[in-house]
Amino acid sequence: MMGSFGRFLELSLPAGDVLHSLRFYRSLGFGELPTGDIRRWHYAVVSGSGLALGLHGGGIAEPALCFVRPGLAEQARRLGAEEFHELALRSPDGHLVLLLEARTFSPGAAEEDAVALLGREAELVLDCAELATSRAFYEAAGFIGPGADETREEDGLALHGAGLRLVLREARRPGGLALRFPHPEPASLVAGLEARGLAPGRLAGGLQLRSPEGLQLLVG
Repeated sequence: MMGSFGRFLELSLPAGDVLHSLRFYRSLGFGELPTGDIRRWHYAVVSGSGLALGLHGGGIAEPALCFVRPGLAEQARRLGAEEFHELALRSPDGHLVLLLEARTFSPGAAEEDAVALLGREAELVLDCAELATSRAFYEAAGFIGPGADETREEDGLALHGAGLRLVLREARRPGGLALRFPHPEPASLVAGLEARGLAPGRLAGGLQLRSPEGLQLLVG
């Protein structure tokens, strides 16, 4: 399935210290993937729990949802034929979306095999001002929401796309995002996290970690 955005590639994160961020995610069980030389800055990719995270030492100043859209130059004007094509747009809530013409890293075995310590699957939670408006934006881009006879999650609205599960939740301050790892017994992970030098915070029904880039990781 490929919507108008294309297929999800990575959650791109600005990393002030790429190596520090890389060590953090490796400690959580993410695997590192080989990257190409298309970027002019230090760039690393980790993969686990069904999701790839791009750690960017330059080029972006905020997190971005990054998709691959083949034939991108044919979809927009003013794109030169001799350059790597990418477009940027914003969701109704201000989330940055990047469309690239090709992958910037090799999928490798790690993308399929790595299971992060926090859980087998991860979902991206987006803070939205109004669920109906945000849902319409992502469904127009190819994501599929629950049908009329399906049960909506208590803490948000789940949408499924090409390689990504989104959860939209209403918030007073739209534009924020977090990674959530559903886990039946998050308290059972505390000892393992502390053994890796990590100090998870306690939330109602779960745990919370902050990555070196400031990304919120929710477990539970």
